[in-house]
Amino acid sequence: MKLVQNEKLSSLGSLVSGVAHELNTPIGNARMSSTSILDTKKAFMQKLEQPITRDDLDQFLTHVEGGARIVERNMSRASELIRAFKQLAVDQTSDQIREFDLHLLVNEVLLSLRPTLQNEEHSLKVAIPASIQFNSYPGALTQALINLINNALIHAFIERKPGSIQIQATMEETDRVNITVRDDGAGMTPEVQKRIFDPFYTTRLGQGGSGLGLHITFNLVTGILGGRIEVQSEPEKGSCFTMTIPLIAPERAQPSS
Repeated sequence: MKLVQNEKLSSLGSLVSGVAHELNTPIGNARMSSTSILDTKKAFMQKLEQPITRDDLDQFLTHVEGGARIVERNMSRASELIRAFKQLAVDQTSDQIREFDLHLLVNEVLLSLRPTLQNEEHSLKVAIPASIQFNSYPGALTQALINLINNALIHAFIERKPGSIQIQATMEETDRVNITVRDDGAGMTPEVQKRIFDPFYTTRLGQGGSGLGLHITFNLVTGILGGRIEVQSEPEKGSCFTMTIPLIAPERAQPSS
């Protein structure tokens, strides 16, 4: 009984550590944006000591509005991430199904990650047709994409900067879409690929890897979204994660009260 309790405490500790790690990106992005807004405000206050132009005012308002949107979107992502961990723990979700456009959703993901990508000097290229419409769970798909991109940032580019990430989408059939997230980083051995979706498995324990991001992604894709996820990789030749997701999410059983 004591061994079981110790195992539960160990898993809880790993989960808490994973929560803190995974929340780092959206909170960090929001903090960077809020700091930038404050710096812009200070610079604008100094300009007010002299006559300002309409162009000065327009630039100030544009910067503040853009920064505020980044803060808002990242706080929303943080909220979705917390819900993802709740889903992992209690096997249910509070995310709502709705219709959404894949191209617009990916653009929102890029907006939330833009500060991180610019800071690391990595490039991210997107090829998403504008006509792919889902009736599914946007929160789950958003989190899966963010986890895959963050996985590349943490693991793929350890000794290679700058790196490149590509996101593409193609129709597999009339009712399913292939979404690929490909990087040109370090790649993985066959042994690592076999365990890549296992909970708490990471090649960078104590160095920024929690071992939960890809496990959560696997559960989101195969559970909530009703699809599948595969990985192809070779050492020094990068990695490619492919999510195959139905346009219409499967019906989900309601949790009993």
